[in-house]
Amino acid sequence: MIKIKNLIFEYNANQPIIDNISFELKPGKIYVLLGLNGCGKTTLIKLLVGLLNLKSGTIEYYGNPIERIPYNERANFFSYVSQSSSNIYDYIVRDYLSFSLVGNMKFYNHPKEFEMKKVQEYASKFGIEKFLNKKLGELSGGERQLISICGAFIQSSKVILMDEPTSALDLKNQNIVLSKLLQIAEEEKKTIIFSTHNPNHALFLDATVFLMKNGKIIDYGISKKIITKGKLSQIYGEEICYSEEMSYKEISFKRKK
Repeated sequence: MIKIKNLIFEYNANQPIIDNISFELKPGKIYVLLGLNGCGKTTLIKLLVGLLNLKSGTIEYYGNPIERIPYNERANFFSYVSQSSSNIYDYIVRDYLSFSLVGNMKFYNHPKEFEMKKVQEYASKFGIEKFLNKKLGELSGGERQLISICGAFIQSSKVILMDEPTSALDLKNQNIVLSKLLQIAEEEKKTIIFSTHNPNHALFLDATVFLMKNGKIIDYGISKKIITKGKLSQIYGEEICYSEEMSYKEISFKRKK
């Protein structure tokens, strides 16, 4: 469904930030990129959404090389949530979310009533109905990030790519977003790819994990096999430990059955 082959990217000559990466992603699955700052997670996601031009290697969506997918058609293939929330502070949230419908509309058309109902539906799913008539500038950074994530799902693309989507969210909203990722990936057969600094997120989601170090994928597999003290210590150092080795119990969430 998504094929990445022999991908190499460098900002400076002879210093690759993505170093010969190859993998395939299947539909309806959740994938998590895990690694230290500067390991290449953000660069990889930007390459996957076409924000950086390929220098070596290939990226294909459903057999289509990304460079051959017209910009006005890319919204049908993937949506993207960056690390920082939107700076378009003067827009009303309802209007901002309606922009996510544009990729499925004809030129110069306005959203129809049934399309705006979709905005309302997803706002309800993400618990942000109370913000719909407010301006983005009236909200906190975490609230704006939650709205950006909601917009990515409204877009109705097959693939959703997110760069540290929960970094600005409080504990409660992190749980809301992660729970929605689980629910929607299962119900709508979405492929979700996101980076995080929290290994517990991958466990919560029962995701497939790619461990990244120095621009390479050093290991990958289901989270319960990858998120271990031994494997994570290769990235984070020997200080990694299990919660029972600490003087307190880690706070986490229970998965809903």
